[in-house]
Amino acid sequence: MSNTVAAADEEGAYTPYDQFFLFGDSITEYSNAQDMGFGFSAALQNAYSRRLDVVNRGLAGYNTLHAVKAFPKCFPTPERANVRLMVIIPHHTLPNCPITNGHRQTIWFGANDASLPGFEQHVPIETYKENLRRIIQHPLTKAQNPRIMIITPPPINEYQLAGFDAMKGNPHPTRTNAHARKYGVAAREVAAEFGLPVADVWSAFMSTVGWKEGQPLVGSRDLPEDGKFASLFTDGLHLAANGYRIVFEEVMKTIQENWPDQVPEKLPYVFPSWSLAPK
Repeated sequence: MSNTVAAADEEGAYTPYDQFFLFGDSITEYSNAQDMGFGFSAALQNAYSRRLDVVNRGLAGYNTLHAVKAFPKCFPTPERANVRLMVIIPHHTLPNCPITNGHRQTIWFGANDASLPGFEQHVPIETYKENLRRIIQHPLTKAQNPRIMIITPPPINEYQLAGFDAMKGNPHPTRTNAHARKYGVAAREVAAEFGLPVADVWSAFMSTVGWKEGQPLVGSRDLPEDGKFASLFTDGLHLAANGYRIVFEEVMKTIQENWPDQVPEKLPYVFPSWSLAPK
């Protein structure tokens, strides 16, 4: 028996990979790094290997004002690629329309927007919310009709951040955990407007150290520094391996709860297994 297959059959065996699109700032950009031992984006790539292409469009230093301008330059048209999941990653939807296809996108901005007023990266909360809406409702997003997830900005460890700010030449704090929390609430509010799932990273970080609603915020100057909380960050703003692991777990949990048909084990390989592959 011949080991070759007809050209038409061979063409049908290979289909393009759909995308799992991550859109955010430095916390997204740095999530591919392996020098810390674990990265959120790299872990997603491993989880969805041979099933989806995980595309990292993290842009360090960007806030949502930058993101609105950059989005049409980095988000593909349907002719170029098929985006199945989109994660909007606010670093510090489509109006009540059902999302029916399998495209994915995450959006994660907010940590830079959440800089205190007076600092260059600061974006007022209402402007931040409107910018998220503009990305969610962008014609390119509508054309792809992906499944969209918003990730809240993580908290801030003000003790570590003091050193980071000093290194950047800022003698005064650029961020506080209380202020970052407001942007997490804002991200959840925008998600609720469009019926989008949220990976609540801010709350997940805080619960890791036993924080309860009504207590002084861990990470703020109202409490002594918490060593376990500090282990989640490299500098009080950017994430260490332990922090990225929490993000990964929250995103995977959110997928399981909202899109159970899109967990990795439910998705087929794009290219066939070796025993079925054309040769």
